[in-house]
Amino acid sequence: MESKDACKIDFFRPEDAQGVVDLYRAVYGNEYPVRSVYDTGEILRQDACGETYRMVARMADGTVVGHVAVYRSEPPNRSLCEVGQWMVRHDYRKHGIGAELMHAAVTTIPQDYQVDLWLESVCNHLTTQQTMAREGFIETGIEVDLMPESAYSRRGGGRVSTLLTFRRCSGRRQTLYLPLVYADFLQFVYHGADDGITLVIADTDLPADTVTKGSMKIYKEAGVARITVQAAGADFPAWVAEKEAEAAGTDIVVTEIFMPLTVPWTGAAIDVLRKRGFFIGGALFQWFGDDGLLMQKHAGTPNYEGILLFTERAKKITAFVRDDWRAVTGTRA
Repeated sequence: MESKDACKIDFFRPEDAQGVVDLYRAVYGNEYPVRSVYDTGEILRQDACGETYRMVARMADGTVVGHVAVYRSEPPNRSLCEVGQWMVRHDYRKHGIGAELMHAAVTTIPQDYQVDLWLESVCNHLTTQQTMAREGFIETGIEVDLMPESAYSRRGGGRVSTLLTFRRCSGRRQTLYLPLVYADFLQFVYHGADDGITLVIADTDLPADTVTKGSMKIYKEAGVARITVQAAGADFPAWVAEKEAEAAGTDIVVTEIFMPLTVPWTGAAIDVLRKRGFFIGGALFQWFGDDGLLMQKHAGTPNYEGILLFTERAKKITAFVRDDWRAVTGTRA
């Protein structure tokens, strides 16, 4: 094996496409739940249109041994990009390549492309969480059992949860409406990260003159349905029921709902969701341009025992989420 010194951290080049696919196969086999990562044509398209910014660790002979991507994913705010798909080939680990690669990506890309960052830190090991803590990311919630066990088949241990982590590179003044049931939790999340933010209690009914608007994406391989709510009205209970019925025949394990936190009807919408078995996920910094809120629902019993956490903040967030799941589902401790 060549030394770390022979490895160069660099922006992705078109000739790296096959090497990136080979790296996915070396790390994940053929089990990564997003199938497009195995398609060189799709990787090149994403690069050409600015949909994804990639950095690689490249050896002198052109072999790609490390990779991280910053890409536009779920958030309606196109200036909020996800950091993910971070990996180093097994025989090149323990040389600091991964940390160097991540540091280069989260410092260089926001400056060059004027984007804010978020990341889902996996909880089946501590490496990602430790790295993102060093890079100034802040935990705001946890997505319970988001990733299928098959993506980590070499480790086993059930489905894998991910911590929601954000790094604001820009900010804006906003008033956030906190559902009363989650006021203490959200005040904890925003403590120390609330410059320009006013927190008030949401106490307004769903507006009778508004029609609910939103969309749903189903990730069948992962067993996940993601629903984004842009606006909610008096028809919100029926609208959510319709979306859940639509997803019911697709072996969904986890259903997530993303909704704005800058509207006074947030509390009323949360009451509807909790009655349907949804529990808190966390805060979503700048998700809609302004901040949002994640609610989640699990088809069975979450794999809480498989969650590994690095910081005390992450542990407190996860404890609150677990307690809320118990309260919503009537599960005893």
